[in-house]
Amino acid sequence: MNKFLFLIFFYLLCFSTIAKAGIDEAGSGNWCKLYNKGIKLVEENQKNKIKKNKKYSMIYAACETDGVAYQSYLGNDLEKLKKKTYKKCMEMAKEYNLKDCYIFSLNGEVLWQKKYDWDKGAKRAKLLADKADKEEKLINEKDMKLGRFIEDQPDVNDDFQFHVIYTLYADSKDNENDINGKIEKYIRAGNDWIYKKTKGANKKTNTMNSEGQRLKWDYRKDGKLDISFLRLPKTKKEMKNCGGRSCGNFYERTIINSGFNNPKKIYLNFGGFRYSDWPYSTGFPIFNIFQSHQGNPLTQKDFSYFLLHEAIHSMTGISPCSPNHFEGHNTRKTSDMMSRSGDGRNLSLDPKNNDYWGHNNKSCPDMQDSVYFTPTSETPFDPFELACLPKEKWKITKHDYKNYHDRRGDMKDCFYGRSDVTAPWEKELGVFQR
Repeated sequence: MNKFLFLIFFYLLCFSTIAKAGIDEAGSGNWCKLYNKGIKLVEENQKNKIKKNKKYSMIYAACETDGVAYQSYLGNDLEKLKKKTYKKCMEMAKEYNLKDCYIFSLNGEVLWQKKYDWDKGAKRAKLLADKADKEEKLINEKDMKLGRFIEDQPDVNDDFQFHVIYTLYADSKDNENDINGKIEKYIRAGNDWIYKKTKGANKKTNTMNSEGQRLKWDYRKDGKLDISFLRLPKTKKEMKNCGGRSCGNFYERTIINSGFNNPKKIYLNFGGFRYSDWPYSTGFPIFNIFQSHQGNPLTQKDFSYFLLHEAIHSMTGISPCSPNHFEGHNTRKTSDMMSRSGDGRNLSLDPKNNDYWGHNNKSCPDMQDSVYFTPTSETPFDPFELACLPKEKWKITKHDYKNYHDRRGDMKDCFYGRSDVTAPWEKELGVFQR
């Protein structure tokens, strides 16, 4: 009798282990028709997770030589999500006579062909999800002041334009630079400086009727510069301990995921705090200038230079098809304002006019043709199209730029292509995905 009970116990134990094997294990094996499709599904799942404000995204898959099956779901309870996704995957697997489903991905991380411990992995996923919960837009009642807006206000026209966002850390002092006129003063003076700088270059090259050009800015119906306010959900100390100078592009991720995602706008993040490095751009559609950089308070002269320099970067400059391209810039260290290592005197705008301004290289972008300048070129280009879309989807860009993607590689400068940011129109427009 004891022997008989032992056999029953052993059978049940084995059956239970086998039945739960796939649910807690990542898939393995080099062969799988699903793999490349699965990668795209993971990215789409992750974007939907952000869009629908869910904590977890999960995919289970059955992948054998006889066929494939998969199911993907979102949820806030990881254990329930695991059971639901596995169950639905198994229902599909049975239709194709497949044996078992295994974990393909969790929260955007592909786990197929990896050694995976569910208990450790689930604990890590929960910690990261809890951390992400804290990285949501902060709305502090003390920040709600007369004349301040936390959202982009109605546009006075449908043109391309730069939109300013005044950001603070969770514990930063509010100097009210968005509502006391300081940022608007920086912008107006900087735009006048850009007009003079481009007028000299255009006159020299006999382009744009020798007129100067200004950047197009987003204004409210009352005639004031439209500036949005955003308090970031990290303290100064948390940013310092995060790793990397920008904590994995934390500013940009927070801004876009807070709803600033108009494909006809470029966003200037005016950081009202000290930043240890230089102002910088991550490509289209954002660049950053700070109240203080490398211990130096921001001056109007510096701001004007940074404004044009980083705006050009956000408009896809400098392209590798440019003859003197060097690490995203133009030359290593010269008088060119787009050189990699400036010395404070490098204020010339493409002095030989053979790289990025007023040049004759038809296969490479000329920054004076950007739709974000006014007057606007008769043969414009849209930085969003260049950075984020395949050529067959270009509508505004009136150039072939045959060397642009060949040398640069798709999606390099499109921040919208990241899996940790989302915009409601990405799939519809066909944005490159990383």
